[in-house]
Amino acid sequence: MEKKRFGFPKREHLKSKSAIDNLYANGSSVTAFPLRAVFLSSSAEPGAPTAVILISVAKRRFRNAVDRNLMKRRIREAYRLNKQPFIDELQKRSKQIAVAILYIDNRHSSTQFLQRKMQKLLSSIIEKEQKVCENA
Repeated sequence: MEKKRFGFPKREHLKSKSAIDNLYANGSSVTAFPLRAVFLSSSAEPGAPTAVILISVAKRRFRNAVDRNLMKRRIREAYRLNKQPFIDELQKRSKQIAVAILYIDNRHSSTQFLQRKMQKLLSSIIEKEQKVCENA
């Protein structure tokens, strides 16, 4: 039986300014309140990670850095624990995806709540990505 990986290594973090600009300019979005995802898929390249993720909590929502960092940690943890089915589905379709996950609420959310919403968000991304590919 294959061991499932629950890590979130640096190579899966979206950091390139040009890639981020391209993502926001050409990406599609889905929402599972309080999370919103902007994503852009492409065909898989060998050696590159299947999914690269950016997590953002606006300063406008939480003025204190401590609160923003808390929410980012919770979102990262929710993604880390729920990413494996998402990655497996993308690999089946031989797709590579860049995703920006944005927190759009003004209040704190619990880790369990964010995990449920993350599952819903990731499945919505898969569904919408499939529709986008069929229309293209």
